[in-house]
Amino acid sequence: MVSTLVGAVFNIIFAPVLIFGLDGVLYSMPVSDVLTFLIAAVIILRTLRELSARGSVNDGE
Repeated sequence: MVSTLVGAVFNIIFAPVLIFGLDGVLYSMPVSDVLTFLIAAVIILRTLRELSARGSVNDGE
């Protein structure tokens, strides 16, 4: 799922290529990585909260 997000985010961020040329590719890669990390973090936190509410996550005990 996250790898699909990388592709989607990269395609959305790919617009700087039209403005900055080939440098836009270099600019868009770190931006897409950061956005993908943030999206993955949100998904992980929501999943952990849902599992915790169900009592499926052991809190280290």
